[in-house]
Amino acid sequence: TDKSAKFLAGIFSHMQGGSCSLANEFCGECADRADSWFTNNQLPCCVESVIQKGIEAYDYVLENYGEAISDAAAAVEAGLSETAIAEAQAIGARLENEFNCVATVYQDNQPDCA
Repeated sequence: TDKSAKFLAGIFSHMQGGSCSLANEFCGECADRADSWFTNNQLPCCVESVIQKGIEAYDYVLENYGEAISDAAAAVEAGLSETAIAEAQAIGARLENEFNCVATVYQDNQPDCA
């Protein structure tokens, strides 16, 4: 846990500053700052293991509950106005874009923990 804490403190400290002081936007400067931090640092395998467990859990939920989630989303959408649906879709698109930026930095700097 000391290694994980040191890694997380280091990368977040490196990322903080400029326009990268809030967690609501990663793409752009934050992604660039995170990526530059990996030039001299490596993601510890213990953190990599946690990330992989999270990915496996996400995949499990999609595989086993994806249809139920889609059905629930459709039921909620049926009760929303066109404006609310458009706003929700815009938020979803923004979240997907931010996630893709995080995924790119992670994939570009993924350690070999074989």
